[in-house]
Amino acid sequence: MSKIKNLMALQIFKNRDQIHAWFQEQFKNHTAPFYSSVDIRDSGDKIAPVDSNLFPAGFNNICEVDFENASKLFKTQIAEMARDLKLELPKKILLIPETHTENRFYLENLYCLKTILDDADFETEIGWINPPPRIDGSVDAGATTPPLTAHSTTPLTTHLTTASGKQLVAQALEIRSGILQTMNGFVPDWVVLNNDFSQGYPTYFDEVKQPIMPTYKLGWHSRKKSTHFHFYNQIATEFATLIGIDPWHITIASEAVGNVDFGEGKGIESVLQVAEKMFATLHAQKQAHQLSREPALFIKNDSGTYGMGIMVVHSLDEIKNMNRRTKNKMSVGKNKSQIHQVIIQEGIPTQLSTDGHSSEPVIYMMGHELIGGFIRANTERDDLDNLNSQGMIFKKLCFKDLHDFWNCNDFNEFPVLEAVYGSIGRLSALAASREGSL
Repeated sequence: MSKIKNLMALQIFKNRDQIHAWFQEQFKNHTAPFYSSVDIRDSGDKIAPVDSNLFPAGFNNICEVDFENASKLFKTQIAEMARDLKLELPKKILLIPETHTENRFYLENLYCLKTILDDADFETEIGWINPPPRIDGSVDAGATTPPLTAHSTTPLTTHLTTASGKQLVAQALEIRSGILQTMNGFVPDWVVLNNDFSQGYPTYFDEVKQPIMPTYKLGWHSRKKSTHFHFYNQIATEFATLIGIDPWHITIASEAVGNVDFGEGKGIESVLQVAEKMFATLHAQKQAHQLSREPALFIKNDSGTYGMGIMVVHSLDEIKNMNRRTKNKMSVGKNKSQIHQVIIQEGIPTQLSTDGHSSEPVIYMMGHELIGGFIRANTERDDLDNLNSQGMIFKKLCFKDLHDFWNCNDFNEFPVLEAVYGSIGRLSALAASREGSL
């Protein structure tokens, strides 16, 4: 076990009552996102998040033991959200996914998410995103997907097959007087999104009367990673002070640079200026913390996911001398959306290895509670690379005790992974809750 991981676990154990009360107070003032996932890097000296997703896929990779407990968690957290937001407790939930019909592993995730909601006693159907026709038959002009009208040949149901051969049925949608429903008559109490709308959301969402969770306004069309890490570093510093450790161990240097276009060479000087300043800071920290490794930086699309629009640099020359292939890679994100703002972030290597491959933990949250997670390994990347890329494989990360470790009175039995990675996950969820309050 790394020195910092052991130190954090010990300090969390010693201060568990205060920490538990602190998290309760924080989430009382800021409602947690409906669900979220966080990618964590553990270098042995630092343990910090490097990405956070408010519309997480990958529920199919969660350990079977944790998956069995997920329905209970969803049920209690949804009840808590309904109470805090002064909403009626839902009985029917409409799940709206990405339209990745060719990505059968994503559909496996969708099947697992629907199963969790079904087993939590919510009647759940899947709605296929379309511009739903009005009651008068007109079509939402602001929608970005192919139109569906009352006379369209588009099927009212879409049959989907997951990677393991499981079957799903998604229903076409319509909107009647602000009520979003399926065209087979299913009227949900809540709408749950598993779509990050990187290219913008359908404008008819603005008039839907039912609660939509998570809010579509925090999709990647407008959400910024730099905003998340601004809040995360503030909260992590407060948490580090609470448990008595140096905040450096759980924070991550991050700064946004806007008005860039790598393909056209626009904004490169601004990127270089920020990178130069950050390299200087990291070199000073290297000496202060007696680190052996030379610093590196991640330059990422400030809005986006799926490991797209990311490069790792070890010197300013790598930015100055980018080849055409790299410039093209850094010009577009998911669904070919243009990249106009990047976040420059401290590169944290991973000390974790799975079957000889560099790996990192991915933690899943439902509200402010830890669901579980998995290990993302990569057969083609090293310990500083982006692991969410070609060559990635997944390993189950089974937590032996997800929720009751606050009551553990023997440090020898204290679940370190839950305490350390779980706390980082909660801090990330708390940061996301503050994004939503902007």
